[in-house]
Amino acid sequence: MDELIKTFHIDWKLLIAQIVNFGIVLLVLHRFAIKPLSKTMDRRTAEIAKSLEDAKKIEENLAKIEAEKAAKMLVAKKEAQEIIEQARQQGEVQGSQLIVEAKNEVQTVIAAAKEQIAGEKSKMLKEIKTEVADLVTLATEKILAKVGRPEIDEKIVETALKEIKK
Repeated sequence: MDELIKTFHIDWKLLIAQIVNFGIVLLVLHRFAIKPLSKTMDRRTAEIAKSLEDAKKIEENLAKIEAEKAAKMLVAKKEAQEIIEQARQQGEVQGSQLIVEAKNEVQTVIAAAKEQIAGEKSKMLKEIKTEVADLVTLATEKILAKVGRPEIDEKIVETALKEIKK
């Protein structure tokens, strides 16, 4: 071993001093560089893990919100369909009511027109009977004036008038 030390020119005192220096440098590096870096890296790792966890939670919440939104949209669509259906049914009901009311009004107008026509017809018949009675009376007077007797004439006129009025 002596030969080895002499061949490589190794000084054991220098070697021990270098080992001590290396230990001190290692201790200083560990104390002031590696330990703070390790703490910073651990803290960053924890922050990143927390951020990832938060991102997962946000993603889950977003998925829940999307599902709720879709459900609410379905409910809103169903409600809109129901409202449209109710409006359509109400429109049909109102339409049928308007048709019934219009038919009733037409029936009322027709009935009033028939009554008016019937009244005018009876009025015209009365007028015609009166005119015919007057004409018959006039014709009978002219005929009887040529034939002769006033008592018989009056009876004939009264009988003719009674028959006409029937």
